[in-house]
Amino acid sequence: MRKLSANYIFDGRGNFLKNAILIIDDNNTVVELIDTKGNLIEENNLEFYNGIITPGFINAHCHIELSHLKDSISQKTKLPKFLQQVLELKQSQANKQINAIKNADELMQREGIVAVGDISNTDKSFDVKSKSSIKYHTFIELVGPDKTTIYKTIKFASDLKQKAEENNLKNNYVPHATYSVSDKLLKFIADDAYKTNSIISIHNQETESENQMFIEAKGELLDGLKKINPFYANFKPTYFNSLPSTLVHLPKCNKTMMVHNTYTVLKDICWVNDYTKYAYWCLCPNSNLFIDGKLPNINNFINEKVCIGTDSLASNTTLSILEEIKTINKNFTNIPLSKILMWATYNGAEALDLHFTLGSFEKAKKPGVNLIENIDFDNMRLKNESRVTKLL
Repeated sequence: MRKLSANYIFDGRGNFLKNAILIIDDNNTVVELIDTKGNLIEENNLEFYNGIITPGFINAHCHIELSHLKDSISQKTKLPKFLQQVLELKQSQANKQINAIKNADELMQREGIVAVGDISNTDKSFDVKSKSSIKYHTFIELVGPDKTTIYKTIKFASDLKQKAEENNLKNNYVPHATYSVSDKLLKFIADDAYKTNSIISIHNQETESENQMFIEAKGELLDGLKKINPFYANFKPTYFNSLPSTLVHLPKCNKTMMVHNTYTVLKDICWVNDYTKYAYWCLCPNSNLFIDGKLPNINNFINEKVCIGTDSLASNTTLSILEEIKTINKNFTNIPLSKILMWATYNGAEALDLHFTLGSFEKAKKPGVNLIENIDFDNMRLKNESRVTKLL
């Protein structure tokens, strides 16, 4: 049994409790969170820490299998050139892949991450994920804009799904992005998602020319995709932004996580909220800066269900949710730290259907325990020097 206290305990549900006491049993299960109303209470064996105690972080979007591409991709090239670099490099450096995946998993554990929504295009990460203390939800990503290759794509994904299940990894099919999956393949994914009540994840509006591609059938993204796959020469416009053009093919009743959202506008958010009650918006700000040099207008998402991801080491310098929190905290000073921490804990757990055990300090949960140190308590903000330590 451990009794933990700090200047503040963040409960995962949006509340800072000053000088509160968190009681954890020998199985790392929450016994009680005691609100002391700000009073310092002397208890036998009480461990007091300077900082903020939080539940373990949730990395809602990652590509751990791309970890071997760290420091290999040029920054601020924009999405079309980034995709081209990934395709060119990921096979040539495959000999480094397994060790890089192991190192990335260990890094996330040190950074206080207890669960990850991880994209997989291969089975390279399955052994590491199956042995990790991190809970992984594996999104088996399907890519196939050409309708003539749909059966080959589905067969490959089906084999990958079987391997994931052999490794006892929770998994389901998801589309890669709005622009990279045919209507037929979207229907296959949608039908399976509806039947299995699974979580949908999709890369969304990561570059300005993505909307232009759907509205006008032209632009930088479409030009880049034509170089990768000649099928795109026949791309037809929908005359709508990419998000509504794609989401209409997916079920309304499944949790759907839109990832990146760099160029998502209020009109898109309103449309999504009219379409489904189960929308989650995953922000990966440091990846956005790495690829495009631009952040989403996060103020647009203040009233939405937001979660936080890191993307991959191909598009980020580290896999740290704390660093993502710092970037949001620094660039959007009006957003309370308590809200951002909720995005990084409970909301991420809820998006991945893990909120019954993770994400908040509630009785009988095992959410993990982090300590964030070096806090500007006067303004309740993080500093550049803020760091996280995994306590449990």
